[in-house]
Amino acid sequence: MTKLTLTLLATLISLGSYAGDVLTLTNAMVFEGKVTRIKECTLVFKTEKGKFRVPASDVASVAFEDHSDKVYRNYLEQDPYNPQNCLSGRLDAENYHGKKGGHFVLGVLFGPFAMIGTALANPSPEKGKNTYMFSENKDLFDDPMYLSCYRKKAKGQLIGIEALGWGSWLLLLLVL
Repeated sequence: MTKLTLTLLATLISLGSYAGDVLTLTNAMVFEGKVTRIKECTLVFKTEKGKFRVPASDVASVAFEDHSDKVYRNYLEQDPYNPQNCLSGRLDAENYHGKKGGHFVLGVLFGPFAMIGTALANPSPEKGKNTYMFSENKDLFDDPMYLSCYRKKAKGQLIGIEALGWGSWLLLLLVL
């Protein structure tokens, strides 16, 4: 009888440790378990089938059972880092920033000096006519995460195009 009681008690405790938090994914799948960790862009979720690392981009919502839980409190105290803002900044810079043909010509004419000038520049979505006209993220133009990712992507892309122009000029000199 005591073995049966201990087995039942152990089963209830193990089931109770997995139950509680409800994770809903963007594809509408719902899981019940325990959120054990939230770090940067990953959520660690433990169920009876094991421990899973779920990217934040795949999470639609999380309902915590215990609001005094340490993981929940740490989550609320985190900086409001939104990876979607960074992705939006990169995509806007890639799609709309700069006159790429003009930077190719700058690379042909001025080579490394054009790349240095672009590296020292401070691109912003307000300065780019196409970005300001076509971007659907105008509300993020003041967000520091968006601006940081926008600048990094815009500079990298334009420096790469200028390097391509300089490389083609060097190849042309070698061929002639």
